[in-house]
Amino acid sequence: MATVDLAKVGKNLLKSGESEEKVELQSLWQDQPVVIFFLRRFGCQVCRWTASEISKLEPDLKANGVALVGVGPEEFGLQEFKQGGFFKGCKQHFIIRVSSSQAISHLLEHLHGLSVSVSKAPKPFKLD
Repeated sequence: MATVDLAKVGKNLLKSGESEEKVELQSLWQDQPVVIFFLRRFGCQVCRWTASEISKLEPDLKANGVALVGVGPEEFGLQEFKQGGFFKGCKQHFIIRVSSSQAISHLLEHLHGLSVSVSKAPKPFKLD
């Protein structure tokens, strides 16, 4: 399994999809636990389907004090993504995007080898 230097990755600047506010990635997990969902593109059909599936976890995550945030590499397709309601994060439609292609490349260097998949649990579960 790959190791990730969270201090280094956390320095990447993100830009809010709702405003022009820029924040460091690490600010997302400073006050509470967070699930960060990285999208390849906001217009990607697979990304939209996966975002819809991950959104189904939002009530359980929220009940356990865990935020759900989406990160994408560009603004293209963001408006349609939000209007389509594909992602329902704890911060409703607070979609964060990386502010430049150079930053996303830098971020992906650190995340290379990590993989996440969405699947149904065989039985109900409780997040600990």
